[in-house]
Amino acid sequence: MSATLRPSGALKSYIGGKDEIAVESGRNVRETLSALNIPPDVIALVVVNEEQKSKDYVIQEGDVVRVLAVIGGG
Repeated sequence: MSATLRPSGALKSYIGGKDEIAVESGRNVRETLSALNIPPDVIALVVVNEEQKSKDYVIQEGDVVRVLAVIGGG
């Protein structure tokens, strides 16, 4: 069972510069990010199937999960 993770911008570097990667369903977003060595703390927004979700959302088969990073500035 799988879903698709689509990181934005600089987050793509964690998955080899790809636009998306297949991930296991049944784990929450935070666990999935950690398994990919993406620090969950750098994620500002999680969007699953065009709906905003928390990092505790359990990924379901067929989901498309987009993650956006915290943007720093100053």
